[in-house]
Amino acid sequence: MKGKVFRYISVCCLFLAFFAGANYYCYRSAMEHFESMQEEHEERVGEQVQVYVSNEMADQMKQVEESVRKSVQTESTQNTLNTNTVYQIQSYNSLTDETVTEYKKLPEKLVGADREDAQKFCEQYKDHMSAEEYLDGLQSVSLVSFSADRLTICKNYDQSKVKFRYYLISDGTEVIAYYGDMKTVYERTGIFVKSLSKKERKQLKKGIEVKDEEELYGILENYSS
Repeated sequence: MKGKVFRYISVCCLFLAFFAGANYYCYRSAMEHFESMQEEHEERVGEQVQVYVSNEMADQMKQVEESVRKSVQTESTQNTLNTNTVYQIQSYNSLTDETVTEYKKLPEKLVGADREDAQKFCEQYKDHMSAEEYLDGLQSVSLVSFSADRLTICKNYDQSKVKFRYYLISDGTEVIAYYGDMKTVYERTGIFVKSLSKKERKQLKKGIEVKDEEELYGILENYSS
């Protein structure tokens, strides 16, 4: 009898131990599965957050780039000359110490120009100055002020520094009188080179600098006699 009771209790204990082990195994499996699901969920959420943040940053970067582009365009427009820009010229005569201010239409080549372009325009102005400005003794052109609303330049004149007002040379056939800038024709004299002496032809080939109108007509009269 006692043996049967002992066996019964032993079987019950084994059954309970098995049941407890099975429950624990199921519990551990469930926990591991839950933890795995939680990790996957966190990874998905993290990826979604990262994508969201990346998209937000990309949108913000686009907005910043667009803002900068518009700002640069606006600044560029605000810092270039246009057809409405006031063109002011200050002409300073060093002999009389006088300055005359005048207003002219902005040169076409300066429309759309920035400060650097305007500076180059002033630096290169003498290369293309008129014969009149040469005779008036234009020495330099400088930039005084620059803005989209107003461009002011200063022209400095000193007639005492004009070394010669006219320039005689031949084209191989005829004697031609130029202004002192040696680019603008003053007069085609009608005097043919073949009628001149060898010495005069040699001088004309090199070019003759003529101080003033009186000296010019004196030379031409000598050629014609």
